[in-house]
Amino acid sequence: MKTAVSYVYDILNEETDIDFYTNSVPDSAITKPVFPIGRIVEIQGNYTNKASDNPLSIQFVTQVDVWVESLEDVDKYYYSIDSLMRANDWECIFSEQTDDPDLEGSKRIIKRYSATINIDL
Repeated sequence: MKTAVSYVYDILNEETDIDFYTNSVPDSAITKPVFPIGRIVEIQGNYTNKASDNPLSIQFVTQVDVWVESLEDVDKYYYSIDSLMRANDWECIFSEQTDDPDLEGSKRIIKRYSATINIDL
C-alpha cells in the first residue's frame, strides 16, 4: 500500500507537465524557478470502517500546490488537475488561487483532495 503523497504524485506526475516535488520544494527550484512547479503534501490520514479493531480503509487528505507564471497558466491547470484527480477517485474539497509573495510574480494554485483507500489486510 502506498502513502497519500505517493498516490497523488503518481497520478499528477504521469499526466501533467508540472515538475512535482513531495513535501517541500528544493531551494534550487525556488531561487531559479522553471514554471510550472508543484508540491504535494499529506494533510491528514484517518483510519475508518473498523472491524474487530482493525481498520478497513483510510481517508487521506492531501494538498497540491502549483506555481505558475501567469493567469493564463492558472486557467490551464486549475480545472484540468481536478479532472485528473476526479478520474482517479479523489474529490476536491478546497480550491484557491493567489499571488505568492515568496516567489515574486508567480501565481499559486492551492487544491486539497480527499480519498478513501481500502486497506488490504
